[in-house]
Amino acid sequence: MPRPLRSEPPKMLRFSNRRTLNRYEDTAMSSTATTLSSVTPHVTNQPAVTGTALSRHPALVLLLATGTVCAMDNMVLSGLLTPIKADLHLSDAAFGSVSSASTLAGILGAPLFAVLAARFSRRSVLVGSIVLWSLASAGSALSTGLATLVLWRTLTSFGMAAYQGIVPGWLADLYNRKERNFVFSLFMLRNKLGSALAFGVGGWIAAHSNWHQAFFLTGLPGLVLGFLLLFVPEPVPGQSDGHVPAVENKISWKQQFSVFRIVPYTTHLIALSLFFSGTITAQMWLPAFLHRVHGLDNLHATGFAFSALMLTLPAGPVGGWLTGRYLAGRTGAIAASLAVSALLASVLFTIGFTASSLRVCEVFSLLAIASFGATAGSLTTLLVETVPPALRTISGSFGAMVAGGASGLFAPWLLGLISDHAGLAQAILIGPAFYAASSIFWIWLAVHAKNDSKKD
Repeated sequence: MPRPLRSEPPKMLRFSNRRTLNRYEDTAMSSTATTLSSVTPHVTNQPAVTGTALSRHPALVLLLATGTVCAMDNMVLSGLLTPIKADLHLSDAAFGSVSSASTLAGILGAPLFAVLAARFSRRSVLVGSIVLWSLASAGSALSTGLATLVLWRTLTSFGMAAYQGIVPGWLADLYNRKERNFVFSLFMLRNKLGSALAFGVGGWIAAHSNWHQAFFLTGLPGLVLGFLLLFVPEPVPGQSDGHVPAVENKISWKQQFSVFRIVPYTTHLIALSLFFSGTITAQMWLPAFLHRVHGLDNLHATGFAFSALMLTLPAGPVGGWLTGRYLAGRTGAIAASLAVSALLASVLFTIGFTASSLRVCEVFSLLAIASFGATAGSLTTLLVETVPPALRTISGSFGAMVAGGASGLFAPWLLGLISDHAGLAQAILIGPAFYAASSIFWIWLAVHAKNDSKKD
């Protein structure tokens, strides 16, 4: 019987040609070569298996719907800042501490859920986490002060960490490289749609009832979606790339941490952390900014945020399709497009936040949201395509842990601190600054890849 072929490292993001890519792998994993080979020691080299539309597309729709509810439950607090602040008498710094504590819970949950998914199944861990975050988000309605609000929101974020880590790898195993960037643009679209629902639905319920009801009603849909996911088949890691292991292997902590030795992956993580810091400050505090600086009531302020996010929804799928069609095969093109998008968002948000006219502020804020939305899918593409298929779940988990940790712990605390001392009009400008900083690392990544390709 012929010996099974040894696994070749899967094709990663096309920063350069194959020889340059091998040098990345040699540099990144020389000290963990045996570690990675033990993750998938034997594979059947076969054509990529992506399944039929009947099996893939329903799973995609259900996972995206679950992600939309996840984003809604995560962002609903943003649409309720004004009524909660008035009812519980909390400062901006206090809200920053809620966000920071929630992020810390997500940091702790991300690697834990990744280990559980590696030892059991991604589906069972994901469903359990959905039940946890849905009940915790609905339970936020019972908050009577800062301590109880922190408790419920930390439980919510802890459960959400599983989705952030598990689903990107799941989708990568369903769709091949040509389809993947468009699929991930849809995946990132759930953030906009969920945020829009948080502002629109949450703000509307709070205005016509109270913020307690808003938490309760937006927390329940996840339970239904979690039940439906029980009937969705789980793909085999690497099947869409034709790298299916002959024998399933459990991944140790040492093997999982080897992703931090991959230079393109770690560089992207730094940029991602700064980018999300800009998003969580500029977008999360936009309704409160419109209320305090331009005098809009909470219903109209959250209504504008809802409208802006809904109007810019097409930017994600269109940008994802164009990226996959024209940029994916070119050296450093994805990193370069992210740099341009982040710089553009920084400039547009700065103009909007410093304008004295409400109309100018709204127009430029909408354009900024559209600009970074157009390349949102590429954020996830770089996370999963710079690592081997066997490490995709952990790469997504560490991505959520590192990027979410930097953006959720530090950025809200800094904004709240500046706002309490200098006002929100000054504090919110750190958002555009974070966007500009993220572009520096993506520029470096693009230039570094281009230089490597020239050497070869």
